[in-house]
Amino acid sequence: MGVDVGGAIELALSLGAEYAEVREERLLRTGVMGSEEVTVSTRSIGGFGVRVLVNGSWGFVSVNSPEDIEWAVRKAVKLARVGKSSVRLAEIKPVRDIVKSRMKVKPAEVPLEEKVEAVRGLLNELPEASRKVVKYSDFSGFKRLITSEGTEIEWELTGISLGADLVVSSNGRGAWLFSLTGSIERGFEAVEGMTEKILGELRGQMNCFLRGGKPKLRDVPILLSPYFAGMIAHEALGHLGEADELPNTPLADKLGKRIAPEFVGLSDGNVPDGHGNDIYDDEGVPVRKVEILKNGIFNEPLVDRERAFELGIEPNGHARAESYAFEPMVRMRSTYFEPGDWTFEGLLEDIKLGYYLVSAGPGQTGLDSSFTVGILEGYVIRDGEIAEPIFGATASGKALDALPGIRGLGRELDFENSYCGKGQVVRVSMGGPHVLFERGIRVV
Repeated sequence: MGVDVGGAIELALSLGAEYAEVREERLLRTGVMGSEEVTVSTRSIGGFGVRVLVNGSWGFVSVNSPEDIEWAVRKAVKLARVGKSSVRLAEIKPVRDIVKSRMKVKPAEVPLEEKVEAVRGLLNELPEASRKVVKYSDFSGFKRLITSEGTEIEWELTGISLGADLVVSSNGRGAWLFSLTGSIERGFEAVEGMTEKILGELRGQMNCFLRGGKPKLRDVPILLSPYFAGMIAHEALGHLGEADELPNTPLADKLGKRIAPEFVGLSDGNVPDGHGNDIYDDEGVPVRKVEILKNGIFNEPLVDRERAFELGIEPNGHARAESYAFEPMVRMRSTYFEPGDWTFEGLLEDIKLGYYLVSAGPGQTGLDSSFTVGILEGYVIRDGEIAEPIFGATASGKALDALPGIRGLGRELDFENSYCGKGQVVRVSMGGPHVLFERGIRVV
C-alpha cells in the first residue's frame, strides 16, 4: 500500500532528505476554438510533484497517481544522491493558509453554451481576413503545497483567456495579426471587456497593415506605449534580473550600480488584475514587490530560496512552476517601468520627428539585453502629432544601452496580460507608462 502526502514527507526525511516538499494539483480545462466551425474540448489533468534536497542536491519526480507517491519519493532521493551540488535554502517562516479565488463569475459556473456564444460573437466582429481564429480557454481546480518545514498552503485555481488571430492579405502582401489577453482574478464577467480590447488592438493593427508604409526615418526618438514598453521591461530587462540567469548576463557585476537615469525604476510583483499575481510562490514564500531598478540603480534581483541564500538577500516570492509536473524556477510575475510625471500629450509634444510604437509582434531577445521585435501597430510622429502609420517594420537595440536614453515617463500605468516561456510556460503581465526613448532603439 502506498503512502499519502504527509507520509511522503516522513518517508523522504527517513531516507536522508534534509528538506522535502510535495505539490499536488488538479485542474479541469475547457477550450473553445472558432474558425469555419466551432470546436470544444475539455480535459482533466493533475498529479503530484515530489522534490527533495539530499546532501545539497535536488531530486525531483512527478507522478499522476496517489499510488505512485511512494515510488516518486524513493526515486527523487536516489536522483538527488547522484548530484554533486551544495544547495542551501534561505530560511522562511512556515505558512498554513487557504488562498481563495477573487473571481466574481467563475468559469465552472458558466454554461458551455455561453462560452461558445462568446467565441462566435468575437468571431463575427473581427475585421475581414483570409482566415480568422478565436480561442477561448479556462481552468478551475486547486493546488496544494506541503513541506517538511511545516508549510501547508492550498490555492483555489481559476483563470480565463481569450485571443484572436487574423491572416490578412492585400496588394500582394500578407501578415499575421493577433491579440491575446486573460485573467486569473476577473472571471467570465470580464469577457465583454476582453472582447473590446482585442477588437481595438486588431483594428489598429489592420489599419497599419492596409495603410502603413516602410519606415524611412533613422535614429529618431521613439515613444513606446505601455504595452510595448512592457515588452522591453520583460523580455530585454526582466530576464536579466532573474537570479538563475544573472551570472550569464551583463548585470552579473552591476548589483548596486547605476545603469539608468535616476528617475527610472523597474519593478516586478503583484499589480491590479495581474496575470502573475499570487500571495505565495510555489515554495511557500510570500510574494512581495521587487524594485529591480531603483533610482536608476540595479537594486535587487528576483530569487527563489536557493538563490536568496547564495546572494544573501530575503526571498521575494518568485519561484514558480508551470504545474505539478515541473520544478519551481525563478520567474517574473508582472514586470513594468515605474511611472514618471509626464502627460501623454507632453511626451508627444517633445518629439519633432519620431515614431510611436503601440503593438509588438513576434521577435527575439538575448541575455545581453538585445532585442529585435516586429511592429504590428506604429505611427510616425510629426511636430508633436501622431501622423501616418507604418508597417512591415522592426524595432531593435540593446536595452542596457537604451536605458540612458530615456527622456520621459508617463503618469499612467497600464498592463498587458500574457504568457512567458522559459522552459516552462507561466502567466505574466508586462507594462508601465508611456516611455520616451531619445536614443537607443532603432526602427527599420
